[in-house]
Amino acid sequence: MGSADPTDVTEVRVTTGLPSPDAAAIPLWDGAYDSSHVRGQGNLWGDPPVPYAETAARVFAANSAAVVLDLPCGDGRNLPPLAGGAPVLLGGDTSPNAMAIAEKVAEKAGIRSKIVFIEMDVFATGLLDSSVDGVFCWDLLGHLTNPEDALRELYRITRPGGRIVANMWTMNDCQVTDPNIRETGPKEFVDHFDFYCKFYDHADLGALLESVGMPAETVEVANWREPPHAEYRDYDHDHESLVFTISKPGT
Repeated sequence: MGSADPTDVTEVRVTTGLPSPDAAAIPLWDGAYDSSHVRGQGNLWGDPPVPYAETAARVFAANSAAVVLDLPCGDGRNLPPLAGGAPVLLGGDTSPNAMAIAEKVAEKAGIRSKIVFIEMDVFATGLLDSSVDGVFCWDLLGHLTNPEDALRELYRITRPGGRIVANMWTMNDCQVTDPNIRETGPKEFVDHFDFYCKFYDHADLGALLESVGMPAETVEVANWREPPHAEYRDYDHDHESLVFTISKPGT
């Protein structure tokens, strides 16, 4: 089977008919960021950014990025390091609750003036073709039953010469052994908040990217430890992801 041609991606606009599990997760995520869950912690995930956010910022800056999109920005923990990657940073998310927290994080970090928050969905961002120089998409694609169309949309909005930095969890990630998660299929699970989770190895990721005609420029394994997350995961835990970069060919 041949690979899809990424040059056709501008013809594929997913503006209606989101896959039902992915659409159903939107209000669930907004609820997860509600103050009743976040409580005194101030946010859902805690203050430390994921370690790769700083690396991604260096990738964007080295590519002379002017506008970078963090999608989903969640409650903003990755915004401070990403702010070093471009003069303008877009914080996109489907959750107004999350972005309200993210705005406070940006203010505390002294970067509020360079961030524009936009309610957007990864399947239909509402942005013009080739409108951003870089995309940081962390901990989202593994939650989607249809990551293919999400990648096509991210590719569409990335300018020629720009880069997408994203991740997929591996089966060594702590979520797989979480006592509250249940397996629903090969490498597929549903956690206790009813969020779909899929885990990838190198072959799985390669097949996904081949199916959308977007070969990875780089792929590496990233490991890090995180503190408890409010009611979501209340213990120290270790994550492992395949972090990959897609470079959109220049014109």
